[in-house]
Amino acid sequence: LSLLFFSGALLQAMPASFTLEVEYSKSARAACKQCKAKIDKDEVRFGLKASAGEEGERNHVLEAVKWHHFACLPRAKGAAWFKKNFCDEAPDAIQGFGALKEEHRPVVAALFKACRGEGTIPDAPAVGASADGETPAKSSKRKKASEAEGSPAAKKVAVLSPQQTAAIAAAKAEFSSKSIAALGALLQANGLPKAGRKDELVERCAEGKALGVPPMCPRCEKVKLKFSMASGKFSCPGHFDSEEKVFKRCKGPDEAQAADLKRTPWEGPK
Repeated sequence: LSLLFFSGALLQAMPASFTLEVEYSKSARAACKQCKAKIDKDEVRFGLKASAGEEGERNHVLEAVKWHHFACLPRAKGAAWFKKNFCDEAPDAIQGFGALKEEHRPVVAALFKACRGEGTIPDAPAVGASADGETPAKSSKRKKASEAEGSPAAKKVAVLSPQQTAAIAAAKAEFSSKSIAALGALLQANGLPKAGRKDELVERCAEGKALGVPPMCPRCEKVKLKFSMASGKFSCPGHFDSEEKVFKRCKGPDEAQAADLKRTPWEGPK
């Protein structure tokens, strides 16, 4: 018993190092250590793990991986802590970054910047990004094969008409010259999230002006729905409950509700 106590005390005395990892949740069993809610299967989740050991020696794990929701990670630790324990760039700081789908990497990198106090928290990638049950690597291979065969799944604008595609392109050209502050004001006036990089704000504004503002989620009635250019379907991004201090997921509209969804006209500058 005394030997075990001595070993534990020795590990605690060693300087701790931390590992940050990202992956698509393999199941819905794990709970977020910040908000205590379950993390949905296929959702992008982040793990923090502490270990201790002298340089050049094998590290000893001090605790199991603590998993967090996408939006809960910045609240797990302060900006100073992230800066102290991890290098500046997400690809170098986050294990598993390279295994993410290409479209998710910029969003994860933006979240890492937000954790360091260097930006705003972006919207989380939609749940079900890996709903086929494949690993990101296998999914990437399947996507390449699909594109080689000319599959409709490879055409991101297949759900839009040529007129809608042209309208979006024209709107992007218009909004690209505006400042982040101006884009944010437009999005706020239309009830849309204004957080994110400039190119994301331009995309959001262009979609709203060309196609109309996405409707409110009929299930949770808390947030505007997100539209997929690939599938042509709406999904709910979830929302942060300011009273309970937790991020809440939503399944989005069911088939009956989806049939009645209607966009509203885009409101320009006053």
